[in-house]
Amino acid sequence: MNIDLHAHTNQSDGLLAPQQLIDLAMENGVDMLSITDHDTISAYALINKLPRSLKLIPGIEISCSWNNKTIHVLGLDVNISNQIFINTIKDVVNQRLKRGEKISKALEKLGIKNSLDGALKYADQNLGRPHFAQYLVECGVAKSSDDAFKKYLGKGKVGDVKFEWMEIKVAVELINDAGGVAVLAHPLAYKFTNTKLIELLEEFKSFGGRGIEIISGFQTQEMTDKLTNCAIKYDLVGSQGSDFHFSNKNYSLLGKCPSISPSIKPVWDLFD
Repeated sequence: MNIDLHAHTNQSDGLLAPQQLIDLAMENGVDMLSITDHDTISAYALINKLPRSLKLIPGIEISCSWNNKTIHVLGLDVNISNQIFINTIKDVVNQRLKRGEKISKALEKLGIKNSLDGALKYADQNLGRPHFAQYLVECGVAKSSDDAFKKYLGKGKVGDVKFEWMEIKVAVELINDAGGVAVLAHPLAYKFTNTKLIELLEEFKSFGGRGIEIISGFQTQEMTDKLTNCAIKYDLVGSQGSDFHFSNKNYSLLGKCPSISPSIKPVWDLFD
């Protein structure tokens, strides 16, 4: 089976509308897909046509905090009708908007006007710094998204407004209470030392986390082997996904990620 359990739409920081993502998944031969937008499930209400041959797994990527670091946790096979889950996610979206207002005010001091409205054109309500980057490119103050982060939005820059994400323990409990499976997204992307990574994995599991992403977009075999060993050592199920945002030869492509090792129990064995 062609399985991709990590993909984004324009409801967070991807470029494709939800139905366009579904259509692309079919073109690329995906059999099982999860849309895991950042801190929102709004994409699922915008899908008009779902082919019978595609199994869609409700999902989300929750931004959370662990030891003052931002960590991402995938919630797969969640009940997106769970009212507590819906209300909590709505609160995060509102907090993102409030942070966006602060970013806009900071940019305005540099002479960059209307950045909040400009960013919201790309983000609807689920606002993040990538949407401000898109606006900064649009209005000509940055050459690219990377340039926007380098000059205005990255660490230590004026638009680097701190955000109080929910604690990782709360995120895991929220996913579990909504009937989902909590999976640690791209564990090596945080660039932790081995000691710190082990500490994260141990705490994540103690909170009720059940899986880790073994494959996440483009990565080396060495990275895959390391995460495979971690899954085996800590008795975690494995997941795989492209972390797709848009079609670009320099970015991961939807449905084009390799499969996890058969030595690991796959996360989809836990789905209802």
